[in-house]
Amino acid sequence: MKQATEEKAYQVLSELTIPYHRVDHEPIFSVKEYEVELPGPQVKNLLLKAKKGKQYYLVLIHEEKQVDLKKLAEELGVNRLSFASSDELRMLLGLQSGMLNPLALTYDEEHLIKVVIDRAIDHSDTIGVHPNINTTTLMIQFSDFKRFLQAYEYEPIYLTLS
Repeated sequence: MKQATEEKAYQVLSELTIPYHRVDHEPIFSVKEYEVELPGPQVKNLLLKAKKGKQYYLVLIHEEKQVDLKKLAEELGVNRLSFASSDELRMLLGLQSGMLNPLALTYDEEHLIKVVIDRAIDHSDTIGVHPNINTTTLMIQFSDFKRFLQAYEYEPIYLTLS
């Protein structure tokens, strides 16, 4: 079974020459529960799955927003969406619950995951991502995040999420 590692996250950032600002903190398992002051806007990551088939969606949305799963399913053209299980998270990305982050897409070898990004996320600012552990957040420029997605052949879907 694959296991996402911190070393792999830093290796990928190095290979793509993506600079970052590192902030170490107490473990963050949920955006709702964290008490860490991080620079820049924060996003939460959700791993959703379509009811039928093997299509998964990594959704990046502003931390204070909630996703309307029914509306999102309609916009994506699927019947129904639900949250992926911790077993699916481990199988797809080699992560434990509470550690979901877009850098783990390097482990999605079959490209079963599509990336959905809230249009409200400021493309001229930074976003925080975990390096496959939840005791560190790396602040990277959104433009560099887009380069990461492109390097791993992910074409994000931009939607207005509410």
